[in-house]
Amino acid sequence: MPTREQKQNKTFAEKLLRIQGKDYEQWLDAQHQLVIQENQELILEALDSKLNFTSPVTTSRD
Repeated sequence: MPTREQKQNKTFAEKLLRIQGKDYEQWLDAQHQLVIQENQELILEALDSKLNFTSPVTTSRD
């Protein structure tokens, strides 16, 4: 649950963006994309790690 300060910060940001003629949701989506782009190397390493993970061999029933 957001704190009072977080809610106030969001309200300020939304109003500032509106004054600048920007949509908050579009701006927020752009921020998400930026975080993903800035962390592509980490994401790729995690995906590679997952792909290289060898799960324990299951025993088959006879």
